Amino acid sequence: MRSDILKRIQDLLQNEDLEAIRKDVRSAIEDFRAMNHEDIRNQREAWAAREDRDPEEVFEYVHAPEQEAFDAAVIAFKEREKAWRHKVAEEQRANLALKEAMLDRLRKIIQEEENIGAAFAAFHEVREEWEKVGDVPGDKYKEIHDTYYRLRDDFFYNINIYKELQENDLKRNLVAKEALLEQAKKLGEIEDMMEREKAARNLQRQWLDVGPSPRENYKELGDEFFGIVRPIYDAVKEHYDALRAGQTVAAEKKEALIESMRALVAEEVEDSHPAWSEATGKILALQKEWKATGFAGREKNEELWTRFRDLADVFFKRKQLFYDQLKEQGKANREKKEALIAAAEALKDSTDWRNTSDELIKMQKQWKEIGPCSAGEEQRLWRKFRKAQDVFFKAKKAQFADRHEAEAANLKEKQALIDRIEQFELTGDRKADLDQLKAFSTEWNGIGHVPRKDLDSVMTRFRAAMDAKYDALSALRSERSIEHYRERVDNLASNDSNQLRREQNILREKIDRLKNRVTKTEENIERFTGKGAEAIREQYEKSIRADKREIEEIKEKLRLLRAAANA
Repeated sequence: MRSDILKRIQDLLQNEDLEAIRKDVRSAIEDFRAMNHEDIRNQREAWAAREDRDPEEVFEYVHAPEQEAFDAAVIAFKEREKAWRHKVAEEQRANLALKEAMLDRLRKIIQEEENIGAAFAAFHEVREEWEKVGDVPGDKYKEIHDTYYRLRDDFFYNINIYKELQENDLKRNLVAKEALLEQAKKLGEIEDMMEREKAARNLQRQWLDVGPSPRENYKELGDEFFGIVRPIYDAVKEHYDALRAGQTVAAEKKEALIESMRALVAEEVEDSHPAWSEATGKILALQKEWKATGFAGREKNEELWTRFRDLADVFFKRKQLFYDQLKEQGKANREKKEALIAAAEALKDSTDWRNTSDELIKMQKQWKEIGPCSAGEEQRLWRKFRKAQDVFFKAKKAQFADRHEAEAANLKEKQALIDRIEQFELTGDRKADLDQLKAFSTEWNGIGHVPRKDLDSVMTRFRAAMDAKYDALSALRSERSIEHYRERVDNLASNDSNQLRREQNILREKIDRLKNRVTKTEENIERFTGKGAEAIREQYEKSIRADKREIEEIKEKLRLLRAAANA
């Protein structure tokens, strides 16, 4: 990008007409310097983030390769611009000398020339030369032109030509001025303020070009004409003052919207499509409100918009990052679910009712843990997975129809156990209370299956009852999780060592997923370096800490599984 800007500057400087390229060159120079400022900020942040940095080390900015050529081009441009300005100034001073000489000629014509034809010829010659000569220095413009118009009027009043032509010219000028005066009286009919001012200035230029009218009403006509146009200029000034006041109000509203946008960008957004859709709606509402605030003035409007837009860009980068991760995760989830479908289809005709049931139920849990795919893929994969499971469980249901009564009895027994848990009162002896809760869990696991339709409700009630007791003991979530998992390990160990190995593989895969997510999140953090990014970095760092805690908990579960396998 810098090379493109440098090439553009160098190409522009090939043009000999400096005035034609000045604005474009200055714009390209500002773009190049803006990229330098951004590069300095990025290098400083990277330097500050280095953990191996010597405390005494001083930050040093590393220039881009194009910097030297850019500096040379800037110097060349400034030297040409300086020469150009000097040339313009010299031309204006020369023009001033020419016009002052013309004014001297006019004075001489007025004071000395008595021949009417010669006077007129000399006067028109001066006027034509005057119009051809360019600008004079700004501090001399009003003085030199006021003198010219005064001398021009003096010429028409004082030269001897008025002896024969004055009456005719003055009458003609009077008619012209009266016509202009009538037009001026109709200026109030123009509704648009800017158009009215434009028309007034046009009439004023024509009035000044008309020349003198008879002396007896010269001043009265002028006073009447300017008495009409000056209030228009005053009204225009008031109009612009009102516009500036409105721009001040608009700027204050835009500042408030920037703060609202900053607060929205800093808010944590739950990693879900509805949450991001809701947050996006709020951002779009602020953008719509921004458009309705009005113009804040040339000096502030662009700067305010840049700040507002930068904050919105930070939000939409976060949103895109979420959907990129969601898409990538959805692809990985689809592959895992397709593997589960293949495994379920391989087991659908099995008659090993107990082990196959446990395996299929485990697959169902794994399916839930994997997470969603895209909306269309999710339903299609679920139907295939459910179809394979239904084949097995329908066969099992036909084979074990008489188990319903046993499951109903188990349901009553578990409900009675839940009643006992809910009625259990803590003794205050933490160890004894924990042992009793563990005994409840052991008894629960030994009761056996319940009807499928009641499984979720009874499990929910059991867990709620147990969690209430654990919460009362102020037990940590991880302690409860490990304790519950210890019971699961005991059940797995009592059934089949292969189940222990499969469980270990599942947990290792989960650790790998969490580690990958931590790595990607740490990489993504580095993308947020602009204004408003601090809150986003804190959000992702919080997510990283939660994932690392879960990794440690899974490691503890793996230690329990290894111990059970060794035993």
